[in-house]
Amino acid sequence: MTFAPSPNRKRFVILCIEDEAQLRRDIRDELVEAGYDVVEADNGKQALDKLARVCPDLVLCDISMPELNGYGVLEALQERGPDYAEIPFVFLSALADPRHIVDGKRLGADDYLVKPIDYDLLLVTIEARLRQIDRIRSARPLEPTDTDFSTLAQSYGLTPAEMRITQALTQGRKLTQIAADLGVSRSTVAFHMRNIFQKTNTGRQAELVALLLKK
Repeated sequence: MTFAPSPNRKRFVILCIEDEAQLRRDIRDELVEAGYDVVEADNGKQALDKLARVCPDLVLCDISMPELNGYGVLEALQERGPDYAEIPFVFLSALADPRHIVDGKRLGADDYLVKPIDYDLLLVTIEARLRQIDRIRSARPLEPTDTDFSTLAQSYGLTPAEMRITQALTQGRKLTQIAADLGVSRSTVAFHMRNIFQKTNTGRQAELVALLLKK
């Protein structure tokens, strides 16, 4: 199935990081045909060089690469500030072990596609993630608060996904609302909540919110 680009759609930029040259070219060709602009990198270090010159709308990244693997790229991206940390990040990997999926999501990855790549699924995933980030950005600000969330992230080691969830909680949003806003399942929000409780040494939502609002 081919996804035809809309003539009025913004030209989104996708950074594709993949050390298998043929696969990278195949992905590029599919994305270009679908109406995206593509920036290529064949390893993690080259990707960081490209990120110094361009801020993509979404990142596709292999996990197992020489020099700097996908996890390292994701962490480096998050350290570049909010403009980069909120970029949708999708892992590509031949590793179907659920532990790798958990590790990626714990770091803040938005999605995970297993090789060999199903290109229809790839394009649908990209479309969904770009719609999600547009929806999040268009909804800001939800409500003003006095909480410095960048300081909270540093104090407790929160990932960008966890930081967004804690902010939504202090604004009185329910888990189902947060899941809808972020375009994820309620179980994914609950997964992040467990990590937040552990990192902040709290045991329930009311206790967490009280702690955050004191900061």
